[in-house]
Amino acid sequence: MAATFQEMLKLIRDLTGTLEQLTAAQKDVSAAVRSDDLEKLGMCMKREQALSLALRNADQRRGKLQAELGVEGVRLSELPDHVPDEAMRMEIKAAGENLTAQYRLFRGAAEVARSSLECSLHEVEGMMTQMGFDPVQTLEQTASVSGAHTDFHA
Repeated sequence: MAATFQEMLKLIRDLTGTLEQLTAAQKDVSAAVRSDDLEKLGMCMKREQALSLALRNADQRRGKLQAELGVEGVRLSELPDHVPDEAMRMEIKAAGENLTAQYRLFRGAAEVARSSLECSLHEVEGMMTQMGFDPVQTLEQTASVSGAHTDFHA
């Protein structure tokens, strides 16, 4: 069982690292929006997708580990209460606190990035309106065309 708690500790630390990378990606998104760098923004989005996949995989690992440990449904903050070894309990508690702190940083960075993107989109909509285009109508036309398929083999 000690090995499984070691795996859980490693998973918590890996999650913290992934959230650090996601936080950096969110900051890069904000910077790309501020500098109107669409190429950099696209690279950030790809990086975010890869990191999101890593988070999903980690969540699956977490579920399996919790089942092996018999602590299904136990919140991260309560996990140390289920660790029999005192030293491991303290390590898991510290790792959990680090993960929680990193999650808060990520949420803040994600909020800034989301706000930056929304502001930029409002600016684009404003420019389109000034140019005589209706952004809503343009969106509807794009949506209807995206479902069309053409067979170039004929």
